[in-house]
Amino acid sequence: MNLYAYCLSDDVAAGAVEDVAGVAGASPRLVERAGISAVVSECGDEKIAVTRENVMAHERVVRRVLAGTTPLPFRFGTIVTEARLASYLDSRQGTLKAQLERVRGAIEMSVKVIWKPVERGGGEDETAGEVAGGSGTKFLLKKRRELLGESARRERAEEVGGWLARAVEGFVRESRVELQPSENLILAASHLVERARLADYRAALGRAKMERPELQFLTSGAWPPYSFTSVGP
Repeated sequence: MNLYAYCLSDDVAAGAVEDVAGVAGASPRLVERAGISAVVSECGDEKIAVTRENVMAHERVVRRVLAGTTPLPFRFGTIVTEARLASYLDSRQGTLKAQLERVRGAIEMSVKVIWKPVERGGGEDETAGEVAGGSGTKFLLKKRRELLGESARRERAEEVGGWLARAVEGFVRESRVELQPSENLILAASHLVERARLADYRAALGRAKMERPELQFLTSGAWPPYSFTSVGP
């Protein structure tokens, strides 16, 4: 029988998941090896369909564990045999315990920063006088403007990234930041925040938003620490 894997923990009781419905309505249970428990449920299929119902069931079980402790979450759709899972837990025991210690007492918060486009004035294009050289010249000028625009967006994204890091400094244990200087999105950040400092972290973000009214913030969480762990047999 295959097993659907939700997460790993060294601090979860069997009763924590006994009354929650897992993927395909299956009942989650624990498989324990060397002090680490895997939260799993029976799964007769070799592949789980990516449906809203299944994704929500996965998250429901992981969040039930997250309510009491910080687990190492498996990615959606992880299916293993019990023998393979046992081998994985035995062979990766040290690494997994180190990852559990790394995220202990913390949760993940997500922040996306979006810039508001600046409206152009009604003046002439600064290169309007240069476009009389034919289609080749026009193409090169267009590419030049695109490159200059990309460079400016990159510089601005780096500035905003540094500013955001300073704004939440002291409230974040670790950060993962991806600069995405497009026409709209500036960056996407994942923050590993201690549960005890979550209110302080949110207050710091609130102050940051007031400092930069020209920016829009999309925040979500608390989440399991998907961005700060890597597990999977």
